[in-house]
Amino acid sequence: MLSPASLRRLLAWAIGPCIPGWAVLLGLALVGRLSWTVALVSCGVVFLIMAALVLTRLADFDRVIRYAEELLLNPEAPAPLLETSATARRLLSGLTALRKLWADRRDEADALARSRQDILDSLPDPFFLLDRKRRVVSANAAARALFEIERITPSLAGRDLASVIRDPKVLEAADVALTQNRKTEAQFTLPAPVEHSFAALIVPVQTAGSDGAALIIALHDQTERLKMDRMRADFVANASHELRTPLASVLGFIETLQGPAKDDEKARGEFLDIMLKQANRMTRLIDDLLSLSRIELREHARPTDAVDMELLLRNAVELLDRQIKERRSAVSLQLPPHLPAAVGDANELSQVFHNLISNAVKYGGDQGRVEITAAISETRPPAMPGKGTCLRISVRDYGEGIAREHIPRLTERFYRVDTARSRLLGGTGLGLAIVKHITNRHRGALVVESELGKGATFTVYLPIAAA
Repeated sequence: MLSPASLRRLLAWAIGPCIPGWAVLLGLALVGRLSWTVALVSCGVVFLIMAALVLTRLADFDRVIRYAEELLLNPEAPAPLLETSATARRLLSGLTALRKLWADRRDEADALARSRQDILDSLPDPFFLLDRKRRVVSANAAARALFEIERITPSLAGRDLASVIRDPKVLEAADVALTQNRKTEAQFTLPAPVEHSFAALIVPVQTAGSDGAALIIALHDQTERLKMDRMRADFVANASHELRTPLASVLGFIETLQGPAKDDEKARGEFLDIMLKQANRMTRLIDDLLSLSRIELREHARPTDAVDMELLLRNAVELLDRQIKERRSAVSLQLPPHLPAAVGDANELSQVFHNLISNAVKYGGDQGRVEITAAISETRPPAMPGKGTCLRISVRDYGEGIAREHIPRLTERFYRVDTARSRLLGGTGLGLAIVKHITNRHRGALVVESELGKGATFTVYLPIAAA
């Protein structure tokens, strides 16, 4: 059944060719050469002949036209059935071939867009594409995760850059890149939820894509690098200070011995004793620095030996016997029968427990009590990777304890709760940093618990070696 539009089109096709013939017949009737009856009947016959031709021949063309109109709205529209016209069938065949070509090109474009988005999503750094109005065209998964877009809106597309990165330096750099068609850079900081520092590289696109992308913004997280730079600078400054203090003392005593106390036997003996202590302090500091450096270099390589922890702990206590007697401390070693071996490096683990027991003796006070216990733990602390049972070895003292605010920083290099007391007791400020790095290398964990007036407990968790 013909639609009103198709009917009007067919009538136009039928009437159009009739108009010249009608004009001739009506002209003859006007000049008296033909009666009006014959002229009108002839006009009707001409119209009927043309209408029959249109309905039989041109109706197929109307179906093809309607099909072409539907294709613009629905690429999956079904092709019509044609009745008589071979020309219309050829035209329909051409439209069908063109429709397939469009579909193939559309699929290629969709695949290319998906491929581009997959490539962008695979990049570890946040990445944006902007149009010339500074609106986001697309963003990769890292950018959506960084700005927590998934919880707010499924896409960044269409949003102005200012609503995503509210930093004037980045916005100004983006405007410069667009207006001057050159690469720009900007540094900025995101304060929340956790402060991060970024370097933004902004590059104009020479040929804008079909989506209007005219600008590329790549963000590189510099938080860790800046943190490491600060740590390195602090480390050099602290190490220089720690070495300068005993060195200045030694130089001062040498100058005194060369001058006023040159012939003073009593002063010479006292000064040499102090110089020896300061030299030993510098030696310990240098040894600890070298030890920490070696551990950090190997921290990525996990040790695989099986270490007899009972023998190791007993040896650690024996090596500190002189210090224990000088401090008149009471050290108890409480080990279960058949303590399993730990996966690790015996020398490094000896250093861990030597440092922990030595600290417990130092800060446990005169005639203090130190307890060393070992057991199998069914659970692991959150900081320890893996699952299953592990070894739990604790070193507890009953000294003054540590205030809660100091505990998170105890394993930082050169951090001391009481600087003067630590230096008086011969500490280098690196012992717990070494313990932390060795524990990390062993894929274990260090847990510190303390309360003022009740002492402190340092617990090391280590993986158990296979039987």
